[in-house]
Amino acid sequence: MSEFQNRAVRLMVASVGDASTSDISVRRTNVLTTALELYVALGGSHEQLETAIAKKENDAPRRIDLVIGDLMMEMATISHIHDIDVMQAAHNALDSGFRETTSA
Repeated sequence: MSEFQNRAVRLMVASVGDASTSDISVRRTNVLTTALELYVALGGSHEQLETAIAKKENDAPRRIDLVIGDLMMEMATISHIHDIDVMQAAHNALDSGFRETTSA
């Protein structure tokens, strides 16, 4: 794993605990809510979302590594469009989360 990934996991464990970090249902919910927040921030509508869900509803699930790869490519492209360094944004989020954890 990359140093960033290791640091992110350590911060998550420090802020929410190891049990929550390993809880796939929590991860699933967080991915969905964060993706929806990004979708709306990019100007997506509920109607477009419903259409996209309907198109994917009967598709067989793909391998998780391929889906993560596609997600990472989309994140890189969106970051490029908005002139944001994707890794710097991630580090900023980690640092912000760490400050919140240590000040609580």
